[in-house]
Amino acid sequence: MSEGQDGGWRVVEASFVTSAPSVEGCPPADRPEVAFAGRSNVGKSSLLNALAGRKGLARVSRTPGRTRLLNVFDLELRGPGDAVVSLRCVDLPGYGFAAARAEVRRGFGPMIDGYLAERSSLRALVLLVDSRRGKLGELDRALLELATEHGRPSLLVATKADKLGASKRGLVRRQLAASVGAKPRDVLLTSASSGLGLWGPDSLAADLAALALEPPLEPEPEAELESEDP
Repeated sequence: MSEGQDGGWRVVEASFVTSAPSVEGCPPADRPEVAFAGRSNVGKSSLLNALAGRKGLARVSRTPGRTRLLNVFDLELRGPGDAVVSLRCVDLPGYGFAAARAEVRRGFGPMIDGYLAERSSLRALVLLVDSRRGKLGELDRALLELATEHGRPSLLVATKADKLGASKRGLVRRQLAASVGAKPRDVLLTSASSGLGLWGPDSLAADLAALALEPPLEPEPEAELESEDP
């Protein structure tokens, strides 16, 4: 896949790396990384496949909530002036169905909590929301709060926007933005089916490239304990 005629960013290489049961099983933190998260039926795998232009890159489960691993992918993006950036994407386990719901309510489980807290190469959380719902769910909000607690910025992406008319898209965008105190332009409307919002200057690919080019977050200094003189 080559750079688009619009001069925007596109994924030119994509590969599956591994599936890990915990952050300890992930590859070395040697490149910028983003985490994709959302409800089990939000379309994370489909969006990753469409973004990369590879139908079978991320396996689409027929049973929502079945995947309980950190699925790791490496992407290479090319943009204006033949600029190239490397980025690692981690598909977090979906939430909101059956047994997974109880685990999420207990703090998203040690896997996701540990990943957000410990992964030094993590640049941001990409939260996917089904645009047809038109709002964030309780678990979506909880995950955003958890990311904030760990000092991780978030990117809000509305999926399946091709199912909505133009006026409805604008309304959903405003509603989602208001729910997180953002501006409508900060909510990205996408579609794995039509390619809406995936490539170009103002797109998911462009946002991911921008995140990859940002410096890593500096860890917060630990508070020093005051010692008492004997």
